[in-house]
Amino acid sequence: MTPFFLQQLNVFFPAWQDLTTAAGQDKKTLYLVGGAVRDLLRGQAISDLDFTCPAKDMEYWEETLLKTENGRFITLGAEKFLTRRLVGDKITIDLAALNGPDLAADLGRRDFTINAMAWNLREQSFHDPYNGRKALQEGAIVCVAPDNLLADPLRVVRAARFMLEINGELTADTKTAMTTAVRSLDQVAKERFAVEFNHILGHRHAARGLKELAAVDALQKILPPLAPLEGLEQNNFHHLDALDHTLAVVEALDRFCQSNPFAITPLATADRVLIKWAALLHDTGKALTKTIDPDTGTIHFYGHERFSAHLAGETLAGFALGKEFLKRLKRLIENHLRPLLLNLSNAKEKGLRRLVFDLGDDLDLLLLHALADLEATRGRDPGPRREALLKLGRRLREIYHLERANFIKPLISGKDLIALGLEPGPAIGIIIKLIHQKQLNGTINSPAEALAEARLLIAEK
Repeated sequence: MTPFFLQQLNVFFPAWQDLTTAAGQDKKTLYLVGGAVRDLLRGQAISDLDFTCPAKDMEYWEETLLKTENGRFITLGAEKFLTRRLVGDKITIDLAALNGPDLAADLGRRDFTINAMAWNLREQSFHDPYNGRKALQEGAIVCVAPDNLLADPLRVVRAARFMLEINGELTADTKTAMTTAVRSLDQVAKERFAVEFNHILGHRHAARGLKELAAVDALQKILPPLAPLEGLEQNNFHHLDALDHTLAVVEALDRFCQSNPFAITPLATADRVLIKWAALLHDTGKALTKTIDPDTGTIHFYGHERFSAHLAGETLAGFALGKEFLKRLKRLIENHLRPLLLNLSNAKEKGLRRLVFDLGDDLDLLLLHALADLEATRGRDPGPRREALLKLGRRLREIYHLERANFIKPLISGKDLIALGLEPGPAIGIIIKLIHQKQLNGTINSPAEALAEARLLIAEK
C-alpha cells in the first residue's frame, strides 16, 4: 500500500494504529473494506469506515473499537447480514462478520471492483483480487460478478451513483448486468432506493446518472409513472418526448443550482435533492391528461400539474423522505406552471403576491424549476418566453424580500415559551419578536435553534 493511503488514513482515523497494534498482539484479524478504501485511495475525506472480521472475533473487535471511539453499538440488518454500527464523535464505524469463510469469498460477493479492496490491519497488507485500484484510476465501474447484481438489485442504482462519484463510466458488461437485474428491482425496499437517489440527485451531474438508469429501464421500473412518458409526444413548444424532456429539466437544474440568471446562491444539498425530485416527477400527469384538439391537432395536457403532484405523493409514499419533504415537493410540482403562465406586463400585483405567499421560502426553487423547464422546452419562441420569465422572477423575488416578515411564521409560539417555564406576560411577545427577527435574518433556521435561543433569553431575563 502506498504511503499516501496510510497518510490519509492517519488524518481521518488515527486510531487505526491502535487497532493494528491490538491485532498483532492478540493475533486477531481485522480488514478495512469497501468505500473507505476506495475514497482514501482517491484522496477523499471519509466520515465512515467499514470493517470486517471473522465471526468469532466480532465481540473482541466491538470491545476494542469502543476503546478508540466514544459511543455504543447498535445492530443493523437481518441476522444473515448482521452489522454492528458505532457512531462516534467524528466518524461512524460499521463492523460486520466476513460474508463467507474468508476474505476472498467476502470480496467476491461485493458489487463493483472499486469496492472489493481491503486493507489487513494485522498483516499490513493490501488485497485487490479484482483490480479495483486499476478500475478506480481508469474511472471504470466494473462488476465483480454479474450475478452479484441479482443478489441485491439495488446495486443497479448504486452503479450510477458510483459512476458519478468517481466521474467514471459504466463498462459494457456492467450495463448488461444492470439490464438483467432490472427485473428484480421490485424486491428492493423503497427506502433503500431513496438513499441512493438522494446521492444521485444531490450530485452536480445528476442527469447523467439518471440517463444511465433510464437506458436500462431501471428508472421507469423504480418510478412507474415515468414509464408512460417515454415516447409521449408533446405540443409544438417542445422538441423532446415527455421522458427526455424530464431528464433535460434535471440536466438544466444541474447547472442552475450552481449558477443562474436570477443570481440565486448555489443551493444546499437538501434543496438540490428536493428540486431535482420535483423535476423528475413534475410531468408524470401528462400521460393521464393528454388530449388532441380535433380541429387543430394541437396537443394539450390540461391540469397535468395536479395529477403529477398526486402521482408524486403516491409514488414516493414508501421512500421514507418525510412528510415535510413530500409537502414541499408536491407544492413545487403543483405550482410549476404558474411562473410560466404569468407575464409581468399584464399580471396584477395581487396575483404576484399570491404566488409569493403560496411558495414562501421555496419561491427560489420554483423559479429555478421554471427556468429549467423552459430551457428544456426549445420549441416555439423560447427566447421571448425566457426573457419574460426572468423579468417576472426578479419582481417576485423583490416582493418576497420586501414582505418576507409578513408571511414567514415564527418558529416558536407562546405555548413553547410557557413550556420552558416563562410566565405569561409581555416578555413572551418580546422574545418571540427577537427570535423572529433572527429567523428573518437567517441566523436561526429551525425550531431547535429557536428554542435554544429562547432559553438563553429567558436565562438573561
